[in-house]
Amino acid sequence: MESKNRFFDTKAGNWEATCYPAPVRARLRDLIREFGVSPCERLLDVGTGTGVLLPYLSQEVGLSGQVCAFDLSLEMIRQAHGKPHTSLNMIFQADVHHLPFIDRVFDRVICFAAFPHFSDPAQALHEMGRVLKTGGVLIVAHLMSREELASHHGSHNTVAHDVLPLDPEMKALFTKAGLSPPNIVDIPGRYIARGVKGR
Repeated sequence: MESKNRFFDTKAGNWEATCYPAPVRARLRDLIREFGVSPCERLLDVGTGTGVLLPYLSQEVGLSGQVCAFDLSLEMIRQAHGKPHTSLNMIFQADVHHLPFIDRVFDRVICFAAFPHFSDPAQALHEMGRVLKTGGVLIVAHLMSREELASHHGSHNTVAHDVLPLDPEMKALFTKAGLSPPNIVDIPGRYIARGVKGR
């Protein structure tokens, strides 16, 4: 079976045209407002893909903030480098299971449309929690409910088993990673799990 990395590499060129036409982008802007980003924050965009969030997040943090974005797929990162961003931003290839940052450096970690694809969700959340400052916020988000996402991924053999954990499991994963049990919104057209980093 095709590897996930190869799957996303081959999809990168047409990813946004396929997945983010104008009506979806309008919904995306509304979703980003729910993230609560403030000017001057330092953000980590986990699994950025083609960088679809970068223009919006850069606008939210302003010239005094910073957005660091990464993805495992090199072809996705090449697309992301074409997005408008400030000189303070960083876009690079990396693995969420082994983040190249010291502890407690980000105000907010945003994982949009990527979490189900991680091979070790517990390790991924541990790493995302590790790089958050005390009191920082971790957000896992999708423009589909858990059920909608499972149906969507089910139509592609390579990602057919990539699903969001059920609420009790997600809460346990957040807690194990040193985060508060997440507030979870799971409704048609939206999924957000939001937790706060403890000490």
